[in-house]
Amino acid sequence: MTEIPEHLLKRAAEARSRMTGGGGGDAEAAAPAAAPAPAAAPATPAPVIAEEPAAPEPVAAYVEAGLSRKRVPVWIIPVLLFLPLWAIFYVGYLERPPAEGGGLLAEGAEVYATSCAGCHGGTGGGGTGHQLNGGEVLLTFPSAAAGGAFDGIADHLAWVANGTAGTDALSPLGYGDPARPGGGRVPGGLAQMSGFGGSLSAEELVAVVYYERFTHGGLEAEAAQTELHVLEEVVHLIDEEGLDLGAGVAVEEIQAIVDEARAVAGAGGESAAG
Repeated sequence: MTEIPEHLLKRAAEARSRMTGGGGGDAEAAAPAAAPAPAAAPATPAPVIAEEPAAPEPVAAYVEAGLSRKRVPVWIIPVLLFLPLWAIFYVGYLERPPAEGGGLLAEGAEVYATSCAGCHGGTGGGGTGHQLNGGEVLLTFPSAAAGGAFDGIADHLAWVANGTAGTDALSPLGYGDPARPGGGRVPGGLAQMSGFGGSLSAEELVAVVYYERFTHGGLEAEAAQTELHVLEEVVHLIDEEGLDLGAGVAVEEIQAIVDEARAVAGAGGESAAG
């Protein structure tokens, strides 16, 4: 029997293997390498689910009312800071109502500036006429409303109305308070003063007398208020009675009007002592 060479047997086996699709030990080694496995697809990230916000805590009713209330405007702050100062000034003005004088004081200031300041000085310090300021005018013509024993309003009105010559004719012994420190005033003792009864109206004459008593005499607020009411009534009574101040008027006539005015004004019942 003829022996078949080994290498021929090996070829025959390979040929069979290719035809039948089988494989053996050596055939597997000769087979081509298998193709690499495809790469795995990237994993899809899981969707993010947003968390629902927590419900707000309930707000108290008074807190909600405060939050919804309108804010105080910034401009109100300086106004509030100014209010105390305004109150101080306001009360200060109310403490001295006679300063207004119902127009009598302002009118008297104008008359004094044009008719009296040339002799008595702009501030009442005196000159060719007597000093009025520093209370000097009330030493001559005291205020009964301020507690004076002598009611000097009538004498003051008569002196301004009559002047030196008229007073000398009607009251040659003197005018004003006879108990004045240093003695009573005598007409013409310093200079000749003109009478203004014929050049000033009753209201103007009364106004300048009140101005001198209040401004130069330094009447206290209560006494000044009392005299203001009396002198306002004096103006009305002079007009009603038609008293002519320019013809020379006696102190007694004016005193009667002052007493009636004081009764009407309800300012007391002081009667003249001089």
